[in-house]
Amino acid sequence: MSHAMDKAMMALSLEEEDEPFVMPDLPQFRSHERNARSLIGRILNPDCQKMASLIHDMPRKWQKQGRVRGVALSKERFQFIFDHEHDLLDVLDKGVHTFNDWTLAIDRWVENPPEDYLQYINIWVQIRNIPVNHYTSEAITALGEIVGEVKVVAFDPDKPQVQDYVRVQVRFNVSRPLRKSKVIDLKDGGSTVIYFNYERVQKRCYECQRLIHEKDVCPLLIKKRKDVELLRRQRGLQENMESEMFLKSDDPLFGVLSEDQVGICKSNGRRKINQEVLDEMRRYLLVANEEDKLVRIDRVRSSVAEVEKDPIKRKTVLRLEAEPAITKQLDKGKGRVFDLDLNKPVVPKMGECNEGNKLLASSMKALRRERPLQQLQDLRISQAVLSNDQGVPGVSASSSRPNAVIESFAGRGNLLSFNANSTEHDTGYNVTKSSGVVKKASNSRRRPCLKKRQEQKGSAPSILHELYGTQEEVTKAGSKRKGVTGEEEGYKNTRRKESRVIPNEGSPKLR
Repeated sequence: MSHAMDKAMMALSLEEEDEPFVMPDLPQFRSHERNARSLIGRILNPDCQKMASLIHDMPRKWQKQGRVRGVALSKERFQFIFDHEHDLLDVLDKGVHTFNDWTLAIDRWVENPPEDYLQYINIWVQIRNIPVNHYTSEAITALGEIVGEVKVVAFDPDKPQVQDYVRVQVRFNVSRPLRKSKVIDLKDGGSTVIYFNYERVQKRCYECQRLIHEKDVCPLLIKKRKDVELLRRQRGLQENMESEMFLKSDDPLFGVLSEDQVGICKSNGRRKINQEVLDEMRRYLLVANEEDKLVRIDRVRSSVAEVEKDPIKRKTVLRLEAEPAITKQLDKGKGRVFDLDLNKPVVPKMGECNEGNKLLASSMKALRRERPLQQLQDLRISQAVLSNDQGVPGVSASSSRPNAVIESFAGRGNLLSFNANSTEHDTGYNVTKSSGVVKKASNSRRRPCLKKRQEQKGSAPSILHELYGTQEEVTKAGSKRKGVTGEEEGYKNTRRKESRVIPNEGSPKLR
């Protein structure tokens, strides 16, 4: 047993097998049909964009719940598979897409993606401060080429333009910064500054204007060493690009065209002449004999120099880029510009303040008209209450004169309020309910008649009588209560019968 195990251990090897795994070429191992209705995307700022949240929230943001399914391919790449083709086209037509306020690079799935796949996005750019003598589609296209490859120009010279900008759609490289302005030299003398604003692009690094990180973690602000290192790397790459020779000594175009004509453009980072155009020039020179070679060299030089004067021909002839489409829909695919430079304070109109003052004045006027009617109604209610022997103590119920009622209530500090304002609390006859302010139903005081009250008063036994008995019984029982003489008793009766009416001379306090 131990010998067999030792033999198996000796047969093991730590080195991996060099032969790669061959995927079976069967239909069930491929998903071309499903991927044909899908989008592939890339997160530009992984620190602020979480993959799990993106997979769950993007269908809701697109309003395609239940018709699209997201798949996380890696930490930065994802895929969305649609059930219908029109939903996929609808999402693509919206232009730039963002998640958590940061831009996403999204494109349609292709079986064999190119090297620059998900490196470019289509952005609508608003170009401002264009010189008045250069409002042409050609000039606008040339200005848009500063940002990226121009695809569409929204410009119609036959219609009035109410905005202070012209919109172009460009194919923008997400690794490059968003240029905000550019100084333009004019042939007539002088210069002007062209401003660029990007639609649907929300957050960016406001230090380097890139879409791949926040300002707090920008390499230009973290440490001075990283800043120097980043500048050194960029300078090194630029020097390598400049030092790299596109025309070798054995190239047929060597000496015919200069290195500046076929190199990399510093403003946009693209080659000035496409490789296919250079190959055609080489073949054109190689097939010529010694007599026609000089003539063809002159033709190549003159044709290239002539095309370089026109930016549109330079784009379509030398770089073999498609000519931008001109649309007369000025708001095609238009989106919001998230730029603090365009925000303006909101100033209220004068008409709104005047309307508020007019409304307040009309309400106060209506309230003044309603108050006299309400006061008269409250006065009638108070008179009816007093006539039914339900008044305030000290006022005769038999008095039917309205003036007497008003004087009696005025002398008691306005017990009943005649204020008809529904916004004030009233303890009189108004009561507040959920439906508004209504009249409170008065509860009539059920007081027995005079004869019945006298009978109740005479028949009610007193607790003192039950304890001590009458006056005679108290005297007989040897009580210490002081006896009352006849004179004192007559004096008390006289005081009880004394009139409480104020004499005609008036109150002694007023004299």
